[in-house]
Amino acid sequence: MELSFLDIASFLLFFLIVVGVSMYKSRKEESGEDFFLAGRGLLWPMIGLSLIAANISTEQIVGQAGNSHQALKAIERLKPDTVILDIRLPGSSGIEVLKQVKAQHPQTQVI
Repeated sequence: MELSFLDIASFLLFFLIVVGVSMYKSRKEESGEDFFLAGRGLLWPMIGLSLIAANISTEQIVGQAGNSHQALKAIERLKPDTVILDIRLPGSSGIEVLKQVKAQHPQTQVI
């Protein structure tokens, strides 16, 4: 697969717009709780990057969680094919979440 100049320029423009809007909006917020998303567990750069990732691939991000409890609830509710899991989750370790996911949903792939 070969990317043309237009492809790269479009991606960079989109990236700059997302970062610019995020930074502009963050100036008007009084506290971190004003960014409510995923139980207030995500920072605005992660939200912006997840928007980019959701828009540049055929895969879809269907849920995000700020801690291990929310992750397990979301996996139970959404039943995703693949879960991208951080080892350092608030609440309990990602390893513990991995064990529970594989026990309850053996068909789910975990990265």
